[in-house]
Amino acid sequence: MRSLIVAVDATDISANAARYAADMALAIDADVHLLHVVQIPVMPAEAPVGYVFEQLEKEGRVLLDGLSKELAERTRGQVNIYTLEEVGGVEYRIAECCRRIRPFAVIMGAPGGSFLRAVGGSTAVDAARHLPYPVLVIPPGAAFRRIHKIVLACELEDIGGGIPVTLSFLRELKEFFAARFDLVNISGGEEKGEDERVFEMYRWKEAMQDLYPELHFLRAASVLEGVDKYLGEQDADWLMVFPKEHGWLEFHRSQTKGLVSHCRVPVMSICEGASARQEEEKKVTGQVSE
Repeated sequence: MRSLIVAVDATDISANAARYAADMALAIDADVHLLHVVQIPVMPAEAPVGYVFEQLEKEGRVLLDGLSKELAERTRGQVNIYTLEEVGGVEYRIAECCRRIRPFAVIMGAPGGSFLRAVGGSTAVDAARHLPYPVLVIPPGAAFRRIHKIVLACELEDIGGGIPVTLSFLRELKEFFAARFDLVNISGGEEKGEDERVFEMYRWKEAMQDLYPELHFLRAASVLEGVDKYLGEQDADWLMVFPKEHGWLEFHRSQTKGLVSHCRVPVMSICEGASARQEEEKKVTGQVSE
């Protein structure tokens, strides 16, 4: 059974992401695991830390119970809704839950809620850059709908099959939603010659021929500028990005924050290492490798 982990807090953005996840779970026949992380508060020495912590735990349980009931009613009992309350660092606990549950994806609301205040940054951004599972970040007010088109923003070297996600995952998305893929290369250098471009397209088609994606080349000063330009001219339901440690398309924390905070469509981030993790899980479950 596929699973979706949804990291939730007490914000409206988080609740909307949970609703999105529940509707998505109906479409792909998945369970939903609502995860709320209680962090040990930093208090003055004379403050009643134990009492404050107990209150945070109680508020977390109330939050999870309320969301669980709402989602069960929303899906008319067709989706299994589980609740998890963990104690510790948010990003660490999300990673631990992923290791136990092995989710199809982790879903979060766009940055700006209590996570942002709690960790002095954005858990959604950090997870999008480091967690070796697909992380889907939902913008405020977004509602799940049939996924007609998924845009993959990548580097030229990825076109030959180096995208950090197994092709089986993309095929699953195509099967679930009957979606089409647009593969967009955003280049900051000189425009490439036609012969080399044709060769790159050939290698790309050979690797992804059964997905029938369209290939687009864009020149822009930055990833954010290129993505914004493309989405301003084309309809899309999801944007898929591949943060890297090195390379021109390297997603620095500021770039990733810009994408997940301000993008008008949900952003699915798949970091380096995701393919290795997926292949390892295939071995564990006895599936055939790509």
